[in-house]
Amino acid sequence: MASLPAGYPSQPFEALDFLKTHQTLSIDDVKVLAMIETYGEVFYEVLARGVADETARELLLRNAAEERGHAHRLLKVIKLKGGSFELPANEDNPFNPFALDHVPASAEIMDLLQQAEVDGDLQYQAWADAEENEEVANLLRLNGREETRHFERVAEVRKRLAIA
Repeated sequence: MASLPAGYPSQPFEALDFLKTHQTLSIDDVKVLAMIETYGEVFYEVLARGVADETARELLLRNAAEERGHAHRLLKVIKLKGGSFELPANEDNPFNPFALDHVPASAEIMDLLQQAEVDGDLQYQAWADAEENEEVANLLRLNGREETRHFERVAEVRKRLAIA
């Protein structure tokens, strides 16, 4: 099991809330954020398992793959900031909910996902705006823009599954 740097909450949403209190991201912050992104990948994959509509499932799996992509982009950020980090295997990520075998595609879950994706874009943009290294800022902005696309895909899933 990978360990979190000292002082970071062990639950993904609490850790993200903690990161949101930071105007700029340290190397440790980016490491934690990368593990949160791979948590997002697993969450979308588990959600997709229970969706019968093939197109909706594909949209959720595309979001999952892009969450992994965000984590890999954050590895570039770490390198640009002078650090190094390897993503832990999913089973070693301290945030991953491997006890979960099903997440219902409910209105409540969809609401939470959509809000998280909108908030994610706004937060990435704020971190990018505060970043001195333009290459790092561009990578953060790209992650943010993709969070908005995730929101749009979740909206399409809701429509396809008739979830109000």
